[in-house]
Amino acid sequence: MMRYLLVVVFCCQALFGWGGTTHKYINKNAVIHLPAGMQKFIDQQAFLETHAVDADNRKSSDATEGPKHFLDIDYYPNYKNLTRSLDSLIAKYGTQVAVNDNGILPWATVWAMDSLTAQLKRGDWTKAYQTGADIGHYVGDGHQPLHVAQNYDGAMSVPSQKGIHSRYESTMMGTYLNSIQLSKDSVHYINNTMEFIFSYLLVSNSMVDSLLLGDKYAAPPNGYSSGSLPADYYPKLWEKTQQFTKFEIQSATIDLASLWFTAFVNAGLIAKPTSVEKNIVEQPQQFVLSQNYPNPFNPTTTIQFEIAKAGNVKLTILSIEGKEIVSLVNSNFAEGKYSVDWNAGNYSSGVYFYRMETKNFSQTKKLMYLK
Repeated sequence: MMRYLLVVVFCCQALFGWGGTTHKYINKNAVIHLPAGMQKFIDQQAFLETHAVDADNRKSSDATEGPKHFLDIDYYPNYKNLTRSLDSLIAKYGTQVAVNDNGILPWATVWAMDSLTAQLKRGDWTKAYQTGADIGHYVGDGHQPLHVAQNYDGAMSVPSQKGIHSRYESTMMGTYLNSIQLSKDSVHYINNTMEFIFSYLLVSNSMVDSLLLGDKYAAPPNGYSSGSLPADYYPKLWEKTQQFTKFEIQSATIDLASLWFTAFVNAGLIAKPTSVEKNIVEQPQQFVLSQNYPNPFNPTTTIQFEIAKAGNVKLTILSIEGKEIVSLVNSNFAEGKYSVDWNAGNYSSGVYFYRMETKNFSQTKKLMYLK
């Protein structure tokens, strides 16, 4: 659909993934998840934030940059099993141009990861910081649902929803970004970078229909051809999209931090983490409910929790409506660190919540099941 060429010719702001403000927000907040062994990146938080938009700025001077920012994944038949080989994709669809028209975001992200690893190995920190910022931009794009869909601007909808791209990622996010509260999490080592990237792209794509439904809910009575939006358009759009938008922004920061961490490990700057075992010596000082891993998952994920004081612990899975659907744990535990697996094979793909409750502690977190 040649949309990246439109950026070069018209400098179309609507196609800038998430808008510059949100890209900077993602890069800035990814740093909070980094371990102390990555102090050199932690110290560059301001640089990583400021240069989060450099990849967008290059589109006007570099014709190869545009396709790196999106993947119209649902253009391809059986797209959930799309080949991970760019050469195979090009061979099947004829030319590099034909593939570029539908974006090369996952491969561009892997190339940038290869560059970052090499730069870290040779100690070229100046280039490493720039590449790290660029990876942040690509990860941000990959967590914007409309960057992972053929109907990227609503023009294919009936009736047309043309313009949703800019309405959602620029105007709405510019209004509501500051209301998003991110929580500090832990990074993890990524064994297969390409599979990891495709997993979050497929999650983003799964949210496109919900986004478009939110736009229809908020739409002017006479459609967008009237040329003006009602005063309550953006509050209504935010009402319908805020839940998965917050999920995507939080996920983008954790996924970006984990990619940076993986490059550090692969460059030999941090030891590769080993499997975690129960610590029978150190007693937890507080109650903790950790983010499930992997997330997204299919069909099994692990939830870890820590008990600072013996007592009853209840751990449940909730539907997106907040209804309890599974009780994983409901019994007495001694002080210690524990983990439990949830197999969601009998449930539908989508966003779920898990909640841990004790006498004096309660916390809820999100997880994403993707078949």
